[in-house]
Amino acid sequence: ERNVGAKGTAGAGTHEDSNMMRYRVELGIARACANLNDLEVAVDYTQRLENKFLVEIDSSYPSCHETEQLRMCVKSLGSATDSFKLASNNSVEQLVSTIMTRVRIIANDAMGTDGAASASYLSSTVIGGGKATDRSTVRMNYDLDDEAYELAQVSEGYLSRLCSSIDELIEPLRVHLVPRLSDAVVLGVLSGASKRMEATMRRSRFTALGALSMDSDIRYFLNFAKERLDSPDMSSNVAICKACKPLARLSQIALLMNVDDLEDVVDLISVSKRKNNWDLNLEDAKAFLSLRVDFEGRKVNDLLRISDEQE
Repeated sequence: ERNVGAKGTAGAGTHEDSNMMRYRVELGIARACANLNDLEVAVDYTQRLENKFLVEIDSSYPSCHETEQLRMCVKSLGSATDSFKLASNNSVEQLVSTIMTRVRIIANDAMGTDGAASASYLSSTVIGGGKATDRSTVRMNYDLDDEAYELAQVSEGYLSRLCSSIDELIEPLRVHLVPRLSDAVVLGVLSGASKRMEATMRRSRFTALGALSMDSDIRYFLNFAKERLDSPDMSSNVAICKACKPLARLSQIALLMNVDDLEDVVDLISVSKRKNNWDLNLEDAKAFLSLRVDFEGRKVNDLLRISDEQE
């Protein structure tokens, strides 16, 4: 009985220690975000102060040399604003860099790539990272036949698991950060995840149905991004792709992989380039088209060689 009581006490103590650690981490996140927000507040207040002084000078002071000197003095506040903006941007970049290791791990875990098993160890903290998935049932796979494609449409795929893990990672930050900084963090995380997705796709095989499934996945990912961004300027896929080039590349890869005929590739690339929304070079195009099991590698090379000579 004594042993049972001791075990119960130890269990309760472990639970309390876990709760205390969680509380301390949450408090640390809130304080760190508050420090980042302070820089944004400083930028806003300095800009408003400069504008208010300039309006006051224009409306209340005579036009003379001394007034112009005063105006130049007030405008020097702009350099202070710029320094606050730079410090704020650098701080956010450092934050994104700090969590990028976790982003890579949860992306690998969701896609079922090597090294994913270590995610279970690093995902236990408050700012998340997702639980380790069953790699035998949830992984990136675009080598789909009819039956596998139908199953993919009704099953939870790797991307929904990835988005869930990203939410666990960024939500504690989004709660505390002002909108501009929150968007910067979200875009940084999406950028890192998109790069991992592209790297894994380069080692995959695609059927025509698999390419269609990939297109659906990228649309899902874009909608996920849209719902996590606060700025009204980020309400369209075009705006998101301009702000996050790695995600834009995934969207372009999806377009490329879904051509019905290789002859359509040159037109697709040409039209997209004229619209200034194409970031893939010919080597990228060749590498991805060669992953389509129904496209002959020789024909892909010949077609893109002709396109290269035309350029």
